[in-house]
Amino acid sequence: MGRVYDDLEPVDVSGEKFHQPLPLGPEGLKHGTLENGLTYYVRQCAKPKGRCALALAVRVGSVVESEQERGMAHIVEHLAFNATESYSNHDIVRLLERIGAEFGACQNAYTSADETVYTLTVPTGDGEGLLAETLGVMAEMAFKIRCSPSDLSKERGAVLEEWRMSRDAQGRMQEAHWQLIFQGSRYAERLPIGTESVIRRCPADAVRSWYERWYRPGHMALVAVGDFKDTDAVVGLIQRHLGSGASRSREPAPDLPRFSYTPHEQPRFKVLVDRETQHPSVYVSYKHPRMQIRTPQEFLQHLALSVFEIALNNRLYKIGRQREPPFASAAVSDEPLCATAGSCVLSATALDGKVLPALESLLTEVARVRLHGIGPAELSRAVSELISDIENTTLEADQGYCTDIRDEYVRHFLYDEFVTGQEYEARLSKALVPLLSREE
Repeated sequence: MGRVYDDLEPVDVSGEKFHQPLPLGPEGLKHGTLENGLTYYVRQCAKPKGRCALALAVRVGSVVESEQERGMAHIVEHLAFNATESYSNHDIVRLLERIGAEFGACQNAYTSADETVYTLTVPTGDGEGLLAETLGVMAEMAFKIRCSPSDLSKERGAVLEEWRMSRDAQGRMQEAHWQLIFQGSRYAERLPIGTESVIRRCPADAVRSWYERWYRPGHMALVAVGDFKDTDAVVGLIQRHLGSGASRSREPAPDLPRFSYTPHEQPRFKVLVDRETQHPSVYVSYKHPRMQIRTPQEFLQHLALSVFEIALNNRLYKIGRQREPPFASAAVSDEPLCATAGSCVLSATALDGKVLPALESLLTEVARVRLHGIGPAELSRAVSELISDIENTTLEADQGYCTDIRDEYVRHFLYDEFVTGQEYEARLSKALVPLLSREE
């Protein structure tokens, strides 16, 4: 155990506190909801000096699209940078370049099945001027995107090029894996890139209708993390630029739909042969409801999963170091799939001509764990590694960059992932690690 970890005062998790909500933090965070329903997070972070990281997060992605709308969430993302009420023809890009904002193709926004997120990193050295101007840009993206036939015509080519790029070997494998995992659910047929026919032919009024229907203040959050002199002043700027924003649609805001994965008793499999693939790979995915961490009890389950992954990865590493290993490398990790589902994934890079031995080895270790569990020595080593990770994270608590911290609050808004601050999380871990057992 490290010195910092040993000196931490653990959080009290006794009695009812074990089931009470974890606090959103750390101290100094400004968090709330504007009158129009938009959520905000503002936090001071001195790294890097004179910079701030912004994000506009929208709880809407490709899964809400109808069959005739497949790809519109992604098209709207493109329009946001080139066609708003105040900016046209890449004016936003030129503005961001002028004020020194970091900007690049595919670096400042992304669309997934469940969300669309716009991100910018801008200077703060001139006081409020540049920050105010950038928040004005984000307000345009949130509430004032245009979509005339000419606007859409300019973006079709760029979106089609991304669609073509997604048809490479890696893209084809990812699509096949995604459709296999979500077979029987809405997600299986709602890849964010959309379909070629919709990208080529969707009318501008349909894209505009989609944008006005879903881009509502109650579905949005503005996150600002950076080297601010006064976080209250930043909250005031957010209120000024985004507080009066609203959808142009007169229809009531629709509820955000939830689509779960479909459980299945029999395992599914798919073999994909692609001449462009350099190394054969094996993936074994075990789906489960997406993990929520809202209470100390749920955080204990998170720690148990972390210890399990460390122990199993140590096993797989040793197997890969054998004289004649069944795979080149292998690992286990828990990965979020969508808003409602996660997956525990065993993956291996197989040796040429030895895909089946790699798969057999992975499944053998799963069977061993199910029959015999994690051994006492394995558990002890895994817990020690976990504590070492907590120690290192605590030592680097003041070294976090604004972009990383911003992304934590984006995930809190989108998926209710806990953000308590590194010191509190370390204290909570110290209180809960002694409760971890082989049975857990």
